[in-house]
Amino acid sequence: MNNESIFNKKWNDASEGEVLYVRPSIAAVVSAFLGLGAFLVYISPWFFFLGIIALVLSLYAFWAIRSSDGILTGMPFAYIGLCGAVVALVSVTIFWQAYHYGLRREADQFFRLWFVAIQEGDIPRAVEYRSIYPHRSRAADAEERWRAQYENRFSHRAVHQFVEDEMIRVLLALGNTATVTYYKTSEIRTEPEWDAVIAVYAVTFPSESGEKETFFVRIIGSKL
Repeated sequence: MNNESIFNKKWNDASEGEVLYVRPSIAAVVSAFLGLGAFLVYISPWFFFLGIIALVLSLYAFWAIRSSDGILTGMPFAYIGLCGAVVALVSVTIFWQAYHYGLRREADQFFRLWFVAIQEGDIPRAVEYRSIYPHRSRAADAEERWRAQYENRFSHRAVHQFVEDEMIRVLLALGNTATVTYYKTSEIRTEPEWDAVIAVYAVTFPSESGEKETFFVRIIGSKL
């Protein structure tokens, strides 16, 4: 008769025939789905948080799986979540940096043309730059543009309203004696239907005393 009590055995002792059941890490699975969904950030910046959550969950899943002694699985899911989050976040950051750089370059070229038109006294062309491209005239020279402005009463009125601005009159008075230099881009706005660049330019001109003076012009340009 065996007097050994069953209570002498440890309940966590496993025999050779027993099977160790494992389960996938929920954090790893969720991070995989969010990591793939992080690419929606190209549609809207509001999806940026998906990549952040996927990154945090994947790192937590790595730690949980490695410290579970084989109970948790799902390393491939954690890798998918990590890679998806990193690629989405890094690529969209590079994309927007490059896109904004292109906008700044294009806006700077356009703003410089606008300043040149004012410095040369070509007011009709400077006024036309304020409207979208299809609405601008195809006049070959300044004289033809002036004639077109006077023939159209609405354009004629726009010219008068344009030169009523004090800053415009100052730039016209300075003419080519002023030097216009890019100073900074204060803001870039990106919307689904249009982009806008707000830039600041330094206008330097010789004063009556012979010394150079500078004032700053804030200008806004939009692109459909």
